[in-house]
Amino acid sequence: SFKLSYYNEYKSYLSTHNSMSSQLSKPPIFDSLRRSFNSSFKSSKVKSPDAWPYKGEMDNQSIFEEFVASPLSRSSSGKSKHTPRSNPHKVEITVIGAIDLAARDSNGLSDPYCKVKIGLQRARTKVCPKTLNPQWEETFTFIVDSLDDAFVKFKVMDYDRGFRDDLIGYCELNLSYFPQEDAHVFTEKLVDESSTESLGSIKFSITITPDPHSTPSPDMDYPVRERCSPIASRPCKDIVASPSFKRKKLDERENQRSTSPFQERYLTGVLSVTLVEAQNLRPMNKDGSSDPYCKFKLGHQKYKSKVLRRTLDPVWKERFEIRVYSDSSNLLEISVYDEEFGFSDNFIGSAEVNISDLEESKTYKREIELDNSGGVIVCIFNLSNISENNTESGCELTPEDFVSLRKTYALSYNPLHYLTYNWENVEDVGVLVVKIIKCIDLPEAETIIGTSDPFCSIEVENTQVRTPTLYKTNAPVWNKQFKFHIRDIHSTLNIRVFDEDKNKYNFLGGVKLPILEAHTVHRCLLKDRKLERVAFGEIFLETELIYNPLRAAIKTLLPCEENLMYEEPKFKRNLFMQNFKRVYALANIALSLGLWVQKIYNWDNRPKSALFLLFYTLLVATFELYMVPMFAAAVIIYEFLARWVGFKSFETWILNTESQEQLHKDEDSDEGEEFSLTAKMKMVMGVCQTVQNSLDYVASYCERVKNLFNWTIPFLSFMAATFLITGTIVLYFIPLRWLIMIWGINKFTVKLRNPDYEENQELLNFLSRLPSDVELNQMRIISKDSSKSKRGTLKSRRHK
Repeated sequence: SFKLSYYNEYKSYLSTHNSMSSQLSKPPIFDSLRRSFNSSFKSSKVKSPDAWPYKGEMDNQSIFEEFVASPLSRSSSGKSKHTPRSNPHKVEITVIGAIDLAARDSNGLSDPYCKVKIGLQRARTKVCPKTLNPQWEETFTFIVDSLDDAFVKFKVMDYDRGFRDDLIGYCELNLSYFPQEDAHVFTEKLVDESSTESLGSIKFSITITPDPHSTPSPDMDYPVRERCSPIASRPCKDIVASPSFKRKKLDERENQRSTSPFQERYLTGVLSVTLVEAQNLRPMNKDGSSDPYCKFKLGHQKYKSKVLRRTLDPVWKERFEIRVYSDSSNLLEISVYDEEFGFSDNFIGSAEVNISDLEESKTYKREIELDNSGGVIVCIFNLSNISENNTESGCELTPEDFVSLRKTYALSYNPLHYLTYNWENVEDVGVLVVKIIKCIDLPEAETIIGTSDPFCSIEVENTQVRTPTLYKTNAPVWNKQFKFHIRDIHSTLNIRVFDEDKNKYNFLGGVKLPILEAHTVHRCLLKDRKLERVAFGEIFLETELIYNPLRAAIKTLLPCEENLMYEEPKFKRNLFMQNFKRVYALANIALSLGLWVQKIYNWDNRPKSALFLLFYTLLVATFELYMVPMFAAAVIIYEFLARWVGFKSFETWILNTESQEQLHKDEDSDEGEEFSLTAKMKMVMGVCQTVQNSLDYVASYCERVKNLFNWTIPFLSFMAATFLITGTIVLYFIPLRWLIMIWGINKFTVKLRNPDYEENQELLNFLSRLPSDVELNQMRIISKDSSKSKRGTLKSRRHK
């Protein structure tokens, strides 16, 4: 009732104010009225103007104009808060750190971070874990229309994972009190009405300069919403503004949008982060290990890796795609934590990566040291620019540009410039130009809408770029051209098409082309993720390769560049079976070659065997070392003629018809038959048994050779020494050429001289008499004393 009486008196004042002079002094009662309404609105929880007691009686435009100019919206000093606004200012605030903060955690420390607020503009620093004297050193920029009405508020909070953050303290200051143009460092104490202890101080610097990108605001006859005039700042449905007032208000909002750096926000690129591993992390558990996981943060985007148990050298090999916006921070925050079940996770270490130092479309492998001696983390970074003004992808190369590139990488035959031109930059082999035209018949990633949001990723060696995303289409047309500098012409061109989703990218299809064949227009069917089977959709692209042949040949002899984006495949049954079949096919070729030679030895085809015996004799009699590369070159030339002319290849000659039919039967049965789980397990067990027996065979013969020289079996070692001494004497007096000829003629004619002769492998038979290490351990005699000592040792170990 007390406030209502004041309000009635204020209404009567408004009704007579039109006939009074605008220079009337303010009655003292309105200071009390303003203070009363301020305190009531601060403590009230009323959210809507419908709860006001004076609803429905202020619907006249003249009353509205008097209301906004009334003493209710003036300060206690009599100065109007609604005078024409000054020019906009740019306020740069650097939050340096804090001193002697209050502890909010059970360990006597805090995890502080600071919030900065000016009006509706907000900013936040990073979290400094486990400290009472954090150092942030972060700078934020704000645009302020009027310094007299702007207040900056610093709020220092304690970060609690999984719970609400605790308030440490805050301070609020008027920007008009700070000097302009120059940077000054200030230290202010933090306060909190609910606490009586010392909360610490915050250290910051402020630089206030006129905003060069903003225009002075026109004189306004309406109030600016501010914190000291709650009634004027609240919306009222019953107040009707004039059209000119509405127009001015809309113009002012447009000016704020055009000048405020917080309004424009568009996607500029994608940062691909591959978390490889960490080394020498700090132990956090009692057993000297940790349960580490990693977190990435860029602006408001956060990503978390999986948790690896009981290790200080975790290997994650996880990949994250982080979007980079025009207003995003350039600092990528990396934090490593130790997971604690039921408690807050332990902080191991953190680091920051400035993505502005990364060159676009290039891949970097970085070993980053964590602070506080937390260890080293290994990451792979690739920044792809997808903006329209990308110099590598936005410019179309003209025919004159292609002519210039061909001249640049042409082979110089001038003797004066041969060495200086062709050899001066071996790493720069050539240029690959790829133009992604379009895709058709892409699968529907969004089943409800029936379309996709596709983009194309192109990767050559360790360079990766991407096209812009085209939304809601299954037939995107990009017509984007990309230029890659090639260091190895034997690398591949990897093209993948993805559907852009909010949290992940869905794979739609991909192709893989050798760079040496990139000289034409391609229309390729997209394949699945493994690039083995055909998926849905087609892609159209143009490629042009320009390179220096001499540099390419020299680079071929140098080590290959490490593929930083390569991920080692995990164990899978299908992959294991596929690799086994590959080895089996090669072994089948070697076995077929052995059977073919065996048929020659057995004289199954007498004319062929006689011809081969004559060739063998002449070859051994006239052999020289230069014949080895000559025969290898002859094989390569013959295979070339077999491919282009139509001759039979050596593989066809060696493999008999039965083995070829068996291989084709195995391939057809694998493609057409679907096995049950039990059959798949039996197949895996059979392959594992074959691999196990093969490894045992190879290891056993290697150990037998070792035991031969160790005199494990003295009789066999003595025989081997006798044979070696005899062979030394024979080789000293008889040339090796004649010994090989005698051995070959004997091998070829043994079947003619003795048709019942059985094949004998003397060397393998000799080595089979020697025991392997496993057999020696089985044959070792254990005495009674040694068994007692061994049992005592086992008991002592168990007791410990």
